Amino acid sequence: MILKSTADFYRGSIKRATMRFINALKISTLIFLTLFSISCRKNTTISICGKIPSAAGKMVYVDSLTSTNPVCLDSAMVEEDGSFNIDIRAVKRMAFFQMRADSMYGAFCADSTEKIEFKEGVYGELTLTGDDYAVQLCRLSQHLRATNEYIRTLMLMFDKSPEKKETIKNLIYNRVMRYRQVADSLVKENPVSPAAYYAMTTKLIYGIEPYDFNDEEDLLMLAVVANRWDIIRHNNVYSNLLLEKLAREKVDKATKKVGDGLLFSEKATFVELNLPNAKHNRISLNSIKNKNVILLFWNLRKMDHDVLERIKSYYISNPDVEIYHVSFDKDVKAFEKVAAHYPWICVNDVDGKSAVTYNLEATPSVFLFNKRGNIVGKNIPFIGYKF
Repeated sequence: MILKSTADFYRGSIKRATMRFINALKISTLIFLTLFSISCRKNTTISICGKIPSAAGKMVYVDSLTSTNPVCLDSAMVEEDGSFNIDIRAVKRMAFFQMRADSMYGAFCADSTEKIEFKEGVYGELTLTGDDYAVQLCRLSQHLRATNEYIRTLMLMFDKSPEKKETIKNLIYNRVMRYRQVADSLVKENPVSPAAYYAMTTKLIYGIEPYDFNDEEDLLMLAVVANRWDIIRHNNVYSNLLLEKLAREKVDKATKKVGDGLLFSEKATFVELNLPNAKHNRISLNSIKNKNVILLFWNLRKMDHDVLERIKSYYISNPDVEIYHVSFDKDVKAFEKVAAHYPWICVNDVDGKSAVTYNLEATPSVFLFNKRGNIVGKNIPFIGYKF
């Protein structure tokens, strides 16, 4: 009887020990799977977080900048204290992104699983904590944002005070050059950095190009960045975009920009024109020969509004260039009404004699002259000239 009780006791002890072991194993397995799941999730996402008090209660967005047009990847509501968090899928290769919150935006980059943390600066700018490349890129994007806001303010001022044209053009030019100084320093410091790519490919507001790739030094800078990127990141989407841009700019350089160097062997100077503007004052083409000149032949009233706005932005941001725009409007009153809205020289040739003088092959058409009055481009179809 005693032996039986002892045997039962040992069997019970073994059974209880087995159950405890099984339960412990289940708990350990559950903990392991939980930690593994968290680890996997952590290692497959990029976490974008931060604190932007001025955007409290508003939406924050994260865009992919892989293509020409940003693509929104995700969004979140900013908490009352300004905090937010967005997790996006990790990338295997370096990629460009943009965080937008209200009127603020900042570019950043990532090449793996990272934590990118944004904060709002004293002057409303965005600062970033993360990888050095991402910090550098965000800083450059804030310079670009500040430059855009400054130019926008000046353009609004110009609409109210067109008589300040020259002053405003110079202010815009100087501000673009300030942005260039920051961008140049980053490009020269490290041509394969994301900031270098951003500097070479990003335009300012109104389509203003901070770099003139018809200039030898600027084109050389683009070539260095494109070739270095191709070596370090061969067949990368961004490397390919840089190489495509370089090839395109080399072709454009031959025909699409006013400059001091002759693009033709002939050294003919322009033929004088003296036509009336919207105020019935005759404007001589010869009176502006000390500037780079774009001689544009196009009926003003047939031009699309967006084309006119592009020309306006180009004109204001290029103070060393004058535009002499010859229209062929039979309706003089209608011409005067439209011409009054634009700052460049708009004149009207009702008889169309200038078309014969310049032997126009088609309209719209562009002639280019350097500061010496030499022809540097002629009969360029407008579709082939990019303002």
